[in-house]
Amino acid sequence: MSNGQLIVPSEFPVVVQNSFIMPLPGIGIIRFLKHPYYNSLIQEAREGKVPFVFAVMQKQGYNIFPEKEDGLYQTGVVCSVEFVDGVESRITLFGRYRAKAGRIKKLNNLWVATSLERVIDKSEKQFVNEKDDLVINPEYRTSLLGLFFNMRNKIQHLCQECIEFAGPNDLDTQELLNLYDDFYNHDFNSRDAIDMLIWEIVFAAPVIDPPQKQRFIEQTFLMRRIGACLGLLELNLGIIGSAKMYNTAVKSRLKKDKNQVKVGVPGSGGLPDDDNSAANANPELAKRLEIYKKIKDSISLEAQKAILEDFSRLNSCVSGQSEWNTFINHLDCLLNLYSTETTSQENDISKVEEILGRSHYGLEDIKERIYDYLATKIRNPKGKAPILCFVGPPGVGKTSIGKSVAESLGLKFVRLSLGGIRDEADIRGHRLTYIGSIPGKIVQEIVRLGARNPVFMLDEVDKITNDFRGDPSSALLEVLDPEQNHFFQDHYIGAPFDLSGVLFLCTANISSGIQSALLDRMEVIEIAGYTEVEKIRIAAEFLVPKQIVETGFAGLKINWQDNNPDKVISGIVKGYTREAGVRELERQIHHIFSKWGRRTIKNGSGKPAEMFITEGLVEELLGTPKYSHERVKKTEIGEAVGLAWTPVGGDILYIQAELTPHGRAEKDISQTGGLLEVFKDANHNALTVVKNLLRNDKQAVKRLAENLLHLSVPDGGVKKDGPSAGIAMALAIYSELTDKPLKPYVAMSGEITVKGMIRAVGGVKEKVLAAYRDGAKEVILPVSNERDVKDKVPEEIKKGLKFHFVSHVTEVLPIVFFDNAGSSA
Repeated sequence: MSNGQLIVPSEFPVVVQNSFIMPLPGIGIIRFLKHPYYNSLIQEAREGKVPFVFAVMQKQGYNIFPEKEDGLYQTGVVCSVEFVDGVESRITLFGRYRAKAGRIKKLNNLWVATSLERVIDKSEKQFVNEKDDLVINPEYRTSLLGLFFNMRNKIQHLCQECIEFAGPNDLDTQELLNLYDDFYNHDFNSRDAIDMLIWEIVFAAPVIDPPQKQRFIEQTFLMRRIGACLGLLELNLGIIGSAKMYNTAVKSRLKKDKNQVKVGVPGSGGLPDDDNSAANANPELAKRLEIYKKIKDSISLEAQKAILEDFSRLNSCVSGQSEWNTFINHLDCLLNLYSTETTSQENDISKVEEILGRSHYGLEDIKERIYDYLATKIRNPKGKAPILCFVGPPGVGKTSIGKSVAESLGLKFVRLSLGGIRDEADIRGHRLTYIGSIPGKIVQEIVRLGARNPVFMLDEVDKITNDFRGDPSSALLEVLDPEQNHFFQDHYIGAPFDLSGVLFLCTANISSGIQSALLDRMEVIEIAGYTEVEKIRIAAEFLVPKQIVETGFAGLKINWQDNNPDKVISGIVKGYTREAGVRELERQIHHIFSKWGRRTIKNGSGKPAEMFITEGLVEELLGTPKYSHERVKKTEIGEAVGLAWTPVGGDILYIQAELTPHGRAEKDISQTGGLLEVFKDANHNALTVVKNLLRNDKQAVKRLAENLLHLSVPDGGVKKDGPSAGIAMALAIYSELTDKPLKPYVAMSGEITVKGMIRAVGGVKEKVLAAYRDGAKEVILPVSNERDVKDKVPEEIKKGLKFHFVSHVTEVLPIVFFDNAGSSA
C-alpha cells in the first residue's frame, strides 16, 4: 500500500505486551496467555481464525490488562500467529511490520485495533533507490561504516562485561554474542538489512525501559534509530559496569564466610566460579559438570539454562536432602537426554528393500508404500513427511513391520503401547513441582535407548482414552506433527527437545477410533489380512522355524507328510484358525511342538533329531478341528448371507427374515440379534424398498399385512452395527414374502437407500477374504467398490470368486434367485 494507507481492512485482536516480551519486526517471541481474558483468542487461533494479532505495549506498569484505552500505546507491531498450544495457552508470534491503530476499543471483553496504518520510514539522504531497492548513498558510505564499526566495538565491549557479570551461558550474553557474530556476515549495503540489525540490537539489549523501546517502534527515520541504538549500547555498558562492581563487592563478602557454599549470581544462569564452586567441591556435581561442558555447544540455549538452573539449585542444597534428590534426578535426566547421539542410518535403499522383503511375506502393496516413504526419509532425513499409521486387525504384523523397518535402516527400535493411557502426563511428563514427578514415556524411551533418531512404534493409538487428567491424544499432536515436534516440550524437562529425527510409526485396529486431529497428521496404510496361500507360506518359512527354537528343538529336522508341508499347514489354517492375521496360527504351531515335546520327554527319547508331521499327528495333538472350512451353506427361504467387517477381520452373517401371525393390522418389524441403531435403520430402508418392489404382488402384500415381520441375525451376544447389511436384509425379506430361496453360496454387502440404490461400503478386502475363506462362490458388491476389488484383493482370491457389481436392487434379483424370481418387480 502506498502512502501508509490501511493494510488489512479488518479488526486485529490486541495482545498486550510489556517491554521484556515485545515482538519486533523480523523477530518472534513465545507468549503464555494464561489469563481467562485470552481464552477465546487462543481457541480461535487454534482453529486458524486469527492469522494476525496487533502487539502493543501498555504505557505504565506491568499489569496484564489496562482499564482504559489510553493505557495503551497506539503504535505497535502486527504479528503473524505461527503456533498455538491450547493446552499450555502458549502462542508464538512473529513480528511482521510496525503499524498505528486508528482506534483501540473493547469488543466482547477483548481489546481490538481498527483502521491500522503501516508505519513507513521517511526518505533520508543517506539512502538512495537503486533497482527498486534502497541502498546506502555512496557519498555517506564511509561515515555510516564508521558508525557500524563503533556499534560493533560497543557490542564487543558489552559482551565482555556481561560474561564477567552473568557468565558466558546467560541468555542475554548469548544473544549479544550471536549478534556480534552476525556483524561479520551482515550486508551493510542494504537499507533493510541495516534496519533488521537495529531491531536485533534493541531486542538483545539487556536493559531497555518501555518508553525507550516504544520510541524505537514509533521512530520513522532510520538514521535516528541508528543514533538511538548507539546511545542504548552506551547506557547498557554503564549499567552493567555498575552492577559488576556491586557483584564483585558481594562476592568479596561471601568469600570471608567459610560456611557459605552458594556462589555465582543468583538467578543469572551463569556457571559457578572455578575457585569456589560447589560443583568442584562436590565430586557428584563435578562429574556432571564435565558432561555438561562436553555437550553445551550442541544444545539449545533453553536446554543450557535448564541445566545451569539445576546446578544453581544443587549449590544451595545439602547432599541427602529431598530437594537434592529431586534436582539431581532432574539434572541426570537432562544430561542423559541431551547426551543422546544420532545413529548412522542405512542409505542404500536396495539393502532396505532386501531386509524388509526377507522379513515379511506378502503385503507387496504395503511394502511398496513403505519403500517410497523410506526413500524420501533417506534423501531428506529432516523432511516433514506424514506419520505412517498401520491399520488392520490383530496378528497381521503391524508391529513387526516396525521392527523390520528399524532393522533395515540400521536404527534402534522402541515400542510404546498406548492402549488404555488416559493421563496426558504419560506423554508430556509431570511438572518438576509435583511429588514423584517423572518425564513422559517419549522422553523416557529416548533416554533409555541413548539415540535421538530411533524408529518409535506407537501401538494402539485408537485405544487412547481421556478423563479429568487430560487428553493424551491432544498431547500426541505435538509429538507427531512435523511442524511442531522439533521443539517438543516435556513438562518435566522444562526445555525443548528436537523429535524431528525420530521415525514415528503408529498402529491401530480401526482408524475411526483415532482422534480426528491426530488422524489428520497420519498417512493410513491398511493391512487387511492374509490369504490362505500367504498364511501357509508364512507358517512354513517363518512360524515353524521360529517355534522350533522357542520350544527348545533348535536343529530339529522336520519331515512332512508326502513331502508336502502346504497340505498339512493348510489343514491347520482351515481347521484350527479363523482370523485375518497369523497369531492364532502361530499359537497352534506352538501347541504342536510343545505337546510333542512333552510326549518325547515322557518316552525318554531325549532330544530327537527329526520329527515327522502328518495330518493325523496334527489332529492327535490339537484335537478335533474347531472350524468347518465352508461355513456358507445352502440358504433357506428368508435367509441371505451378508458380509461384515470387524476389528479382527471380515466375517459372514446369516440374516434371517420370518413372518409370524399376529391377527392385527400391519405393525412395525421386530428385530433381534444385538442390532444397533444404524443396523436397524438399514433394515427399515430394506423393508421400504421391498414393499415398493412387491406393491403389485397381492399375495405378498396380504402376507405382510396379516403377519409380523421378524428380522434376526444370529450370535445375538455380539453387537452389530453398520449400513452395509442393507442389501442382504432386503433380499432376506424379499425371499420370505415370495417363498423363494436364494441361490446357495452367494454372499453380499452394500448399503441400500429407500429408493433401492446400492451405495459403496468399506472393508471390501476383509469381506472378500472372509467370503473366500468360508466357502462362498459368488460375491455381490456395489459398483462403486469395483476399484477396491481391482486394487486391493489378491489375484488368487479374484480367480476363486465370481463378482457381481450392482447399482440398484433390481439388478440383484436375477443374480440371486432361480427361474427369474425377481420378475414380479
